[in-house]
Order: sequence, then structure tokens, then C-alpha cells
Amino acid sequence: MPPGLVHSSPPPVGLPERWNTLCQRVGAFKDADEADLTLDMLLAFYSHPPRAYHNLAHIAQVLGALDGVSMLAENLDAVEFAVWLHDCVYYPLRPDNEDRSADAAAMIAGLLGCAPAFAARVRECILVTRHSTPPGRGDTALVADLDLTILGSPLAEYDSYRREIRAEFAFAEDALFVEGRAAFVRRMLDKPGVFATPHFKRLLQDAARDNLYRELDDLEAGIASPA
Repeated sequence: MPPGLVHSSPPPVGLPERWNTLCQRVGAFKDADEADLTLDMLLAFYSHPPRAYHNLAHIAQVLGALDGVSMLAENLDAVEFAVWLHDCVYYPLRPDNEDRSADAAAMIAGLLGCAPAFAARVRECILVTRHSTPPGRGDTALVADLDLTILGSPLAEYDSYRREIRAEFAFAEDALFVEGRAAFVRRMLDKPGVFATPHFKRLLQDAARDNLYRELDDLEAGIASPA
């Protein structure tokens, strides 16, 4: 059984400043106080409960991926806002984390005085990170793909991701975890493509499928995560 989760560490370097800059761009009040207030809320969300993977390090990784494809976004600020908030509510046993994260994002957008249309677009982008239905086109497809970029990562990084996911489900026996995780992996492999956008299909599709097939082989052998 993997070790239990540890308390969240401080946010990765540069994230608070990046959040404040985003708030200054999208907020109606252009006041640093609102950015500081919402940053405190954001840090609280991502600290409770402590997570091994769905934390601010994951957000930093996805923001880094976004920086490389920012020209593909129709509404870059809405995409970035969605990336920031898409996992802010995360309880492993709950089926509605994305819905609740979208609600939290709309609440924070309201505190910043964002337009209702902006908040609605952010909600759409967050809800596709359920990865249960095709994400459509444009910004929703881009956010869905950004969230999945870890699947196409190099071997060592992918294995670290697997260990972190296992740690988030440390309460589950290996057999139960293997069953649930294998269902997710098969769902990813059964899709016409792991990624929805032409860019990420071209860039990461083959690597993602290789990683997923290798993980599925382990799961079918009863191996919950790499050593």
C-alpha cells in the first residue's frame, strides 16, 4: 500500500505572481486586493484535502503546456482561468469534482467582477475535464487536451504521475484501485484519439498511447503502480 498523502507544499515559484497578473487582466475592479483575496482562496482550495497529484504542481505543469500553445486559444484568459481552477475541488471518492470546481471558478470570477459570459466560458472549459464525452472544438478541446498532456510525458515523469495517482487513492486496496484505474485507462484508449486538437494529436498521441498500453499491461498483471 502506498504511503498516505502529505500536507501540501508552498505553491511553485512564480504562481502567485502569475495569478495576480491574470486577475488584473480579467477583473473589473483592477484592484490588487481582489487578486490577493482570491489567491488566498485558491491556495486554500488546493490545500484541502492534501493531494499528491491534483495540486498546484499539476496546475503549473498545465500552465507550462498552455504557454507553448497560447496562440491556439480563442479566449486565452478564459482558458488560463479554467486551467487554474479546473481541479480546485478534488475529493477522490466524489463524482462531481469538475462541477464543484466550475462552481468555485464562477464564484471567484464573480468576486473579480468578471462578465457573466466570461464565467460561463470558464465553466464550459472546466466541465470538459471530466473526459467522459468529446470536448467539442476550440477552447474546450484545448483545455481538455492540456489537462491530459501528462499522458504523453516521458517514461519517468509518467511513472511519477502513476505513483501520485495511487497515493491519492491510498485508502483503496490494490485490487479495487486496479479495477478503477484500468477502467480509466481503457476509456482513454477506446477513444478515437487520446487528444482532441490536431496539435496535441500530432505532438503527444503516440507517446500517450504507448504509456497507457504499458500501464494497462501492469494493471492487468495486478501491479497498481511502478516501484
